[in-house]
Amino acid sequence: WRGRPAFGVELMKVRIHGRVARSLPRVLMTAHGITLVAGAGLIAWPLFVAAESGLVQWSGEQELIAEQPGQESIVATRAGVKTQQSRHHKGDVLGRFEVPRLKLAYVLLEGTDSRTLDKSIGHVEGTSDVGSEGNICIAGHRNTHFRRLEWVHRGDDVILTSRQGKFRYRVEWARLFSPNDSDVLDASHGPAVTLITCYPFEYAGSAPLRFVVRALPVEETRDRLQAPPATGGGQAEDE
Repeated sequence: WRGRPAFGVELMKVRIHGRVARSLPRVLMTAHGITLVAGAGLIAWPLFVAAESGLVQWSGEQELIAEQPGQESIVATRAGVKTQQSRHHKGDVLGRFEVPRLKLAYVLLEGTDSRTLDKSIGHVEGTSDVGSEGNICIAGHRNTHFRRLEWVHRGDDVILTSRQGKFRYRVEWARLFSPNDSDVLDASHGPAVTLITCYPFEYAGSAPLRFVVRALPVEETRDRLQAPPATGGGQAEDE
């Protein structure tokens, strides 16, 4: 009789082990399927973002080509400078942005929310419009559209093109700022273009600093920005 309990325990262990052995392939197959789905998702999302950005660049270029001059609303500010009345909505195509030496060329969209910046670079809401004498602020993601901004040099050209024509600026400096330092957006720094992205560029997670590039207009562009508004309903001639 002493051997019977031990025999029963061993028999129970064999049955349990048998059940585990039979269920193990199903568990492994389930884990394998979950891993494949997760891996496919990790691969698909960057591809989707890249494809969406490419589509936005193409459609934005077509929109800029199709636009006819003379449709913007021109107003005179107190200082008598020509500016574009802001009637933009999030995601609107405002123009084209280029830094030729870095081979950066993107359509400029209105807004700096995550979805807009996934598609292209964005004009900071409330800052000066392209073609105005103010401080035109533009933001972009450090790991996508503004990745090459890390190698910007003083003297690099920054070109903005809109229905009002082409405006050329030249990089004056690049500096680091705190995310809370909003003074870089102030209109009093104009006429200028201010480019903003996160820093460090290779940082994993939420970057602690902002990389800011300031570009000032070349003489020809400065003269155009300071020209008085057209009178008699005329349209200033584009470059």
